[in-house]
Parts: sequence; structure tokens; C-alpha cells
Amino acid sequence: MYLMYVDESGDTGRGIGSSEHFILSGLIIAQDDWDKFLSRLKIFRKQLKETYGLNQRTEIHAQELIRINKAKELASITKSNRMNILKDYCSQLPIIFDTAKIINVCLNKNEHPGKDIFELAWSRLLQRFDRFLKRTVNDKGIIVPDDTDSKKLMALQRKMRIYNPTPSHYDGFYNVPIDNIIEDPFSRNSQHSYFIQSVDMVAHVLYRKEFPKGSLKKFGLEYQFQKLEPILLKEASKYDNWGIIRR
Repeated sequence: MYLMYVDESGDTGRGIGSSEHFILSGLIIAQDDWDKFLSRLKIFRKQLKETYGLNQRTEIHAQELIRINKAKELASITKSNRMNILKDYCSQLPIIFDTAKIINVCLNKNEHPGKDIFELAWSRLLQRFDRFLKRTVNDKGIIVPDDTDSKKLMALQRKMRIYNPTPSHYDGFYNVPIDNIIEDPFSRNSQHSYFIQSVDMVAHVLYRKEFPKGSLKKFGLEYQFQKLEPILLKEASKYDNWGIIRR
């Protein structure tokens, strides 16, 4: 059995006040590795406490490390050290999750006019996860997303379990149900999951890579995503060097 923890960056809306992008990142782990990964995450969090004074129970949310909004407990840590926490996390992810894989979907909304961005992004992620389960590991899997539109995601997954039209190499489409993904998604609050916090970091540094902000360039945030290369599922997209799904 494989679990895919999922978090997002951006929003699915359009127009004023909405993000230009919507990103989904999925961290795929085998159930047999779950205990090992959790132990490593606990050790890493202890190291962060010893180095930066970050309480092990404090939720790590990438955006809060950059600009504190709700996580007032981070105020005692300098901004430079908060950036170091983010960079240390990215350096450790391929070490902690050495046998895991990451799938990334990054949609620029302007390139998909008229499309339901939520359904487009999630359908791409579900397709690639099911393909990984069928072709790479020959096993079953479940989805564990951060809090999202659970009803809409459940309806989409149930539909795709029966009908998932896929372009043919020859002509037209053929049906490839995502039947290796079992059960409905199990949503988890990131506050209570080191795994969701880890994939939040992935989604955010992909955002910083795709849309670098001048005021943060001195911290090198746009270069953190490349640290994840050893565990990226590059087969997810043959059109991108990093395996990022963009269409």
C-alpha cells in the first residue's frame, strides 16, 4: 500500500485577488516506510529546536516562515533563521524520504482559460499517482490531502474510478479508470501531520521557483526546489525536465 500526502499553493479562483497559479504537490510513501520516515522527521524537528529554538509542536508552514501571520510563536526567531529553517528542510527532504517520490502539478491559470482549475489539477495528480501504482509498484494507494474541498475531490475521484478518458497515441481517447487508488481521500489538518507540513514545503518552494519575488532573492528561495531532484518523479511529465505537470 502507498500513501500520497498532498498540499497546495495558490487558489483555484480567477480574477482580482486570486493567485496567478495553482500548485499541487504529492509525496508518495510506502506504508512499510511510514514509521521510518516519522522517526526521521522527529529527529529533524528536534535538531531544529536545538538550532533555532523552534518548538517541536509548532506547525511548520512555509508561508508563515516568510511572513508571520497567524503563527505568533515564530516571532522569537529572526527572519534570517526562519529562512534557514526553510532551506534546511529542503536539504533534508531527500534524506528523510530517501525512498519516496514527489509528483508536482503547476498550472498557470492564464494558460487554461475557461477550465475548472481544481478539477484539472487534481485529475492530473490522480492520473499520475494511479499510473505510478499500476506501472511502477503494482500496488494500491490512498490519498491523504490537507484540508481542501473534500466533497468535490471525492466526487472527482469516484467519477475517475469509472471514467477517465486518456488521449490515445493513435487517435481519439480510451478509458483508463484510476482503480488502483482505493477509498475516498482522507483529509488531514497540517497542524497535526509532519507529512503534510513536509509536502507544504515542497509546494511552496515550487511556487518560489516558478514565481520568484525580488525582495526574497537575497535568501535564494528560488533555488530550493532543485534540492528535491533526487526524489522527484520525473516520469510524471515528459515535457518538463523536473517532471512538473503543466497541462
